[in-house]
Amino acid sequence: MGNLFEKIPSKGIQGLKDHWRDDLLSGFMVSLIALPLCLGIALASGVPPMAGLIAAIVGGLFMSRITGSNVTISGPAAGLIVVTLGAVESLGGGDSVAGYHYALAAIVVAGIIQVGFGLLKVGKLGDFFPSAAVHGMLAAIGVIIMVKQFFVALGTKAEGHELFEVIGEIPHGFASLNPHIATIALVSLTILIVHPKIKLKLVSAIPAPMWVLMLTIPLSHYFNLFEEHTYTLAGNLYSAGPQYLVQLPASVVDGFAFPDFGKIGYGAFWVAVLSIALVSSIESLLSASAVDTLDPYKRKSDLNRDLVAMGGGSSLSGLIGGLPMISEIVRSSANISNGGKTQWANFFHGGFLLVFLLFGKPIIEQIPLAALAAMLIHVGYKLASPSEFKHVWQIGKSQLLIFSITLITVLATDLIIGIAVGILTKLIIHVVYGAPLKYLFRTKINYEENEGIIHIEHAAVFSNYLSLKSEIEKHTDKEHLILDFEKVNLLDHSFREHIHDLQSEWQKVGKKLDFINKEHLIPVSNHPLAARVANKNGKVKGAITLNAKQLELKRIAMERGWSFDPAKLLSFRAYEGFSLTTIGKLINTENAIHSSHDHGSFIYNELIIDKDLQSKAVDTRLSTLLISLPEGKTLPLFTLEQEGFFDKVQSVAGFDDINFDNHPEFSNKFLLKGQLDGAVRMFFSEQLIELIESHPYYHVESNGKSIIIYRFDESSKVDDVEELIEFAEEFKSLASDLNL
Repeated sequence: MGNLFEKIPSKGIQGLKDHWRDDLLSGFMVSLIALPLCLGIALASGVPPMAGLIAAIVGGLFMSRITGSNVTISGPAAGLIVVTLGAVESLGGGDSVAGYHYALAAIVVAGIIQVGFGLLKVGKLGDFFPSAAVHGMLAAIGVIIMVKQFFVALGTKAEGHELFEVIGEIPHGFASLNPHIATIALVSLTILIVHPKIKLKLVSAIPAPMWVLMLTIPLSHYFNLFEEHTYTLAGNLYSAGPQYLVQLPASVVDGFAFPDFGKIGYGAFWVAVLSIALVSSIESLLSASAVDTLDPYKRKSDLNRDLVAMGGGSSLSGLIGGLPMISEIVRSSANISNGGKTQWANFFHGGFLLVFLLFGKPIIEQIPLAALAAMLIHVGYKLASPSEFKHVWQIGKSQLLIFSITLITVLATDLIIGIAVGILTKLIIHVVYGAPLKYLFRTKINYEENEGIIHIEHAAVFSNYLSLKSEIEKHTDKEHLILDFEKVNLLDHSFREHIHDLQSEWQKVGKKLDFINKEHLIPVSNHPLAARVANKNGKVKGAITLNAKQLELKRIAMERGWSFDPAKLLSFRAYEGFSLTTIGKLINTENAIHSSHDHGSFIYNELIIDKDLQSKAVDTRLSTLLISLPEGKTLPLFTLEQEGFFDKVQSVAGFDDINFDNHPEFSNKFLLKGQLDGAVRMFFSEQLIELIESHPYYHVESNGKSIIIYRFDESSKVDDVEELIEFAEEFKSLASDLNL
């Protein structure tokens, strides 16, 4: 809600003065998430646990001061586990200590290369990589993480070194598991899975990783992992001891390590360097861009500057024994959710981690390794979940083919070969669809100055998008620019993603970027950004087949004389300024029921929201009712939500909960916040309060132009949809009585 009530936060010292409270609190909350993840990522990467903390501390305290992003949190990431572990193993030749020092050298050089990428302004190359290939690579990383950490979680070891050898040992891993260690891992996984589903603020206020530590550290005491011993269970003998706990050096100084450049003349060294530089750069670019979509103030990151900061941070981290770093997506999302406003939140996050490292050693060394392994398995699963495959398949069969080939190739070879094969596969598919070889890497365009139209010919695909983007950037002085696709025979998914994002950027500055003459291009699926191919042999798009729920929604619309449109759309402008845009990225809308008239409009929509930008596995379907008022009418800005224990404490402390003395039940059940106290009180009439008291399960919010209503439990059942519409109609009637 920050964007409704506040101006865009300042940067630098002024930003610190204005928002230090918000950033300090958010930095602390994010550090609680980062602490166990940094430790786990380091151990999974084959390096000492302190290496993960070094990267996060360097990223927070130093790189936050020069980064080009606004609310991202920098530090080690699960996506870099595979390349770092690969460097340690390939360069060490069986000696993990030597491999660690050689890998540090590779991290330093990779960071320098990444700085070069930023200085050469190649941040735009983030638009080159096809999304299906990138997600295939990330899914492969997820599989590798799960396989590797599976044995740590069970308290056993795999004998094989190659991935498929290790996979073959999974049945033996189950047969030889250590019951006490496996119990800790099972408890940890259960917490991570159940935590998001618990709506109690007392529970959700504490991050899931901290709940894991709070409940598994006592288990490490219960199982007495601090002393080497054996125990018997079901007639079998098992060992337990400190080897199953995190171990830090005796002093912080002892934890620093320095790179060994002795392998710089070997090919394996440069393979490690390129792998780290490539994956770090791709992940940083994708993460920073994705986090921008969650920023309540809609600020845009300077991706080239972010590359410089992350590369410089990785080099500095590697020089003293730390892992490479990126703008990490999960922690950045948590930063926004916890109210972080500027990069000072990143700074404070690094500062708190330094405090934990300096003074928290006795507690950190009580953390079971199985708990950290469970956290990484959970991260890996989200990257490679079955619903990720389903999501790609819904975009189109060709996207699933690219995704699958990339995934399999990465598993069979390495990340660089895998992403290259994924890109090659997509290029071959484009040629099969009719894309001329001559225009695979550059767009054939003609610009019509008088009309402000860019005419595109032949193929519009991921590999030639950058040339079109360069042409569009030449005309940013235009208030209205049109892209004409009349002579295009192929429009691919990645290209459509990019131009949609570009269109949104133009809208943010009050300009229009329109697309015309796409009717002859037939979508390969009903996904709103599916690839489109030229209509041949009179083929036309088939009618959408309605499922049972859509038929019910159509009935509801017909009974009211409203319109029903089941199509998936990408129109989000009506939802700008609402708090739901800060809980995740809006993927698309569908199943719209709408009615427009002189007194405003009603729009029921199902919003598909990706709450965790790493994976489509957590997509949320939120049934919303939008009440838009006629032109010229205005509303007070407010948010009405359920009031929890922590909200009551804040209210007592003087926070801005607006209460009504004549309605104690309403004041007790709901947290009402608004910009102008008097205007909000006037809006909430006696009748309106009574209506809400009789329907105490709706979130109600105003952005000044519209009101959005949805259930707290996010239900999209047909019966609940009908009740939502009826509630909204009565709400609008009472609001009309107020002449609003």
